[in-house]
Amino acid sequence: MARNWMDDTALVDAITGNLYDALPLLPKRLVHIDQVSHEFKMPFSHIQIMVMLSGGSMSISEISASLGIAKPNITPLLDSLRERGLLERVRSEKDRRIVNVHLLPEGEAMAAEIRQSISKQVREWPEGFSLSDIKRLNNALATLIEMGKALAEKEQG
Repeated sequence: MARNWMDDTALVDAITGNLYDALPLLPKRLVHIDQVSHEFKMPFSHIQIMVMLSGGSMSISEISASLGIAKPNITPLLDSLRERGLLERVRSEKDRRIVNVHLLPEGEAMAAEIRQSISKQVREWPEGFSLSDIKRLNNALATLIEMGKALAEKEQG
Protein backbone atom coordinates (compact mmCIF):
# COMPACT_ATOMS: atom_id res chain seq x y z
CA MET A 1 0.00 0.00 0.00
CA ALA A 2 1.32 3.47 -0.94
CA ARG A 3 2.32 5.68 1.94
CA ASN A 4 0.91 9.14 2.36
CA TRP A 5 3.60 11.82 2.83
CA MET A 6 1.91 12.77 6.11
CA ASP A 7 2.85 9.34 7.46
CA ASP A 8 6.51 10.26 7.11
CA THR A 9 7.16 11.80 10.53
CA ALA A 10 10.70 12.85 9.64
CA LEU A 11 9.47 14.74 6.56
CA VAL A 12 6.66 16.45 8.48
CA ASP A 13 9.13 17.41 11.21
CA ALA A 14 11.59 18.75 8.62
CA ILE A 15 8.88 20.85 6.92
CA THR A 16 7.71 22.13 10.31
CA GLY A 17 11.26 23.08 11.25
CA ASN A 18 11.88 24.83 7.94
CA LEU A 19 8.62 26.80 8.14
CA TYR A 20 9.37 27.72 11.74
CA ASP A 21 12.89 28.85 10.88
CA ALA A 22 11.66 30.78 7.82
CA LEU A 23 9.13 32.88 9.76
CA PRO A 24 11.60 35.56 10.90
CA LEU A 25 13.52 35.47 7.61
CA LEU A 26 10.70 36.16 5.17
CA PRO A 27 9.63 39.60 6.44
CA LYS A 28 13.04 40.70 7.70
CA ARG A 29 15.73 39.21 5.49
CA LEU A 30 14.45 38.20 2.07
CA VAL A 31 12.12 41.20 1.83
CA HIS A 32 12.20 44.03 4.33
CA ILE A 33 8.44 44.39 4.72
CA ASP A 34 8.87 47.16 7.29
CA GLN A 35 10.67 49.26 4.65
CA VAL A 36 7.91 48.63 2.11
CA SER A 37 5.25 49.52 4.71
CA HIS A 38 7.08 52.73 5.56
CA GLU A 39 7.68 53.64 1.92
CA PHE A 40 4.00 53.27 1.00
CA LYS A 41 2.66 54.45 4.37
CA MET A 42 0.49 51.40 4.90
CA PRO A 43 0.48 48.35 7.15
CA PHE A 44 1.54 44.97 5.85
CA SER A 45 -2.09 43.74 5.77
CA HIS A 46 -2.93 46.53 3.29
CA ILE A 47 0.08 45.62 1.15
CA GLN A 48 -1.06 41.98 1.14
CA ILE A 49 -4.49 43.02 -0.12
CA MET A 50 -2.98 45.28 -2.79
CA VAL A 51 -0.75 42.46 -4.03
CA MET A 52 -3.62 39.95 -4.10
CA LEU A 53 -5.88 42.34 -6.01
CA SER A 54 -3.17 43.11 -8.55
CA GLY A 55 -4.01 39.64 -9.91
CA GLY A 56 -7.62 40.69 -10.53
CA SER A 57 -10.91 41.14 -8.76
CA MET A 58 -11.63 39.04 -5.67
CA SER A 59 -14.64 38.67 -3.44
CA ILE A 60 -14.40 39.68 0.19
CA SER A 61 -14.75 35.99 1.07
CA GLU A 62 -11.77 35.12 -1.13
CA ILE A 63 -9.67 37.87 0.44
CA SER A 64 -10.71 36.66 3.89
CA ALA A 65 -9.78 33.05 3.09
CA SER A 66 -6.46 34.00 1.50
CA LEU A 67 -5.37 36.11 4.45
CA GLY A 68 -6.94 33.92 7.10
CA ILE A 69 -8.73 36.94 8.54
CA ALA A 70 -12.43 36.91 9.43
CA LYS A 71 -14.65 38.82 6.98
CA PRO A 72 -15.72 41.44 9.55
CA ASN A 73 -12.05 42.24 10.14
CA ILE A 74 -11.40 42.65 6.40
CA THR A 75 -13.96 45.47 6.08
CA PRO A 76 -11.92 48.15 7.90
CA LEU A 77 -8.85 47.24 5.86
CA LEU A 78 -10.79 47.62 2.62
CA ASP A 79 -12.39 50.86 3.87
CA SER A 80 -8.96 52.35 4.53
CA LEU A 81 -7.73 51.42 1.04
CA ARG A 82 -10.95 52.72 -0.51
CA GLU A 83 -10.56 56.03 1.32
CA ARG A 84 -7.11 56.36 -0.24
CA GLY A 85 -8.68 55.89 -3.68
CA LEU A 86 -6.89 52.59 -4.30
CA LEU A 87 -9.79 50.15 -4.63
CA GLU A 88 -13.53 49.87 -4.89
CA ARG A 89 -16.16 47.33 -3.93
CA VAL A 90 -18.83 46.32 -6.41
CA ARG A 91 -21.81 44.03 -5.82
CA SER A 92 -21.90 41.04 -8.13
CA GLU A 93 -24.57 41.31 -10.81
CA LYS A 94 -25.09 37.54 -10.66
CA ASP A 95 -25.45 37.34 -6.87
CA ARG A 96 -26.06 40.60 -5.01
CA ARG A 97 -24.87 39.02 -1.75
CA ILE A 98 -21.34 38.83 -3.15
CA VAL A 99 -19.18 41.93 -3.02
CA ASN A 100 -16.19 41.96 -5.35
CA VAL A 101 -13.17 44.16 -4.78
CA HIS A 102 -10.79 45.45 -7.43
CA LEU A 103 -8.00 47.97 -7.67
CA LEU A 104 -8.65 51.34 -9.24
CA PRO A 105 -6.01 52.77 -11.61
CA GLU A 106 -4.29 54.50 -8.67
CA GLY A 107 -4.22 51.15 -6.83
CA GLU A 108 -2.82 49.35 -9.88
CA ALA A 109 -0.07 51.96 -10.10
CA MET A 110 0.75 51.59 -6.41
CA ALA A 111 0.79 47.78 -6.65
CA ALA A 112 3.29 48.11 -9.52
CA GLU A 113 5.40 50.45 -7.36
CA ILE A 114 5.29 47.93 -4.49
CA ARG A 115 6.52 45.24 -6.89
CA GLN A 116 9.32 47.58 -8.04
CA SER A 117 10.30 48.23 -4.42
CA ILE A 118 10.59 44.49 -3.79
CA SER A 119 12.54 44.06 -7.03
CA LYS A 120 14.98 46.73 -5.87
CA GLN A 121 15.50 44.85 -2.61
CA VAL A 122 16.13 41.57 -4.45
CA ARG A 123 18.70 43.31 -6.66
CA GLU A 124 20.48 44.47 -3.48
CA TRP A 125 21.02 40.92 -2.18
CA PRO A 126 24.68 39.99 -1.84
CA GLU A 127 26.30 38.63 -4.98
CA GLY A 128 27.53 35.58 -3.04
CA PHE A 129 24.41 33.56 -3.87
CA SER A 130 24.95 31.13 -6.71
CA LEU A 131 22.68 31.04 -9.74
CA SER A 132 21.72 27.53 -8.68
CA ASP A 133 20.69 28.75 -5.20
CA ILE A 134 18.63 31.61 -6.64
CA LYS A 135 16.85 29.25 -9.07
CA ARG A 136 16.13 26.82 -6.22
CA LEU A 137 14.71 29.68 -4.15
CA ASN A 138 12.55 30.81 -7.07
CA ASN A 139 11.19 27.29 -7.56
CA ALA A 140 10.58 26.89 -3.82
CA LEU A 141 8.69 30.20 -3.71
CA ALA A 142 6.58 29.18 -6.73
CA THR A 143 5.71 25.91 -4.97
CA LEU A 144 4.93 27.77 -1.73
CA ILE A 145 2.54 30.09 -3.59
CA GLU A 146 0.87 27.20 -5.39
CA MET A 147 0.37 25.26 -2.16
CA GLY A 148 -0.83 28.34 -0.26
CA LYS A 149 -3.44 29.07 -2.92
CA ALA A 150 -4.59 25.45 -2.86
CA LEU A 151 -4.98 25.57 0.92
CA ALA A 152 -6.93 28.85 0.70
CA GLU A 153 -9.26 27.35 -1.92
CA LYS A 154 -9.79 24.27 0.23
CA GLU A 155 -10.64 26.44 3.27
CA GLN A 156 -13.06 28.48 1.18
CA GLY A 157 -14.90 25.31 0.37
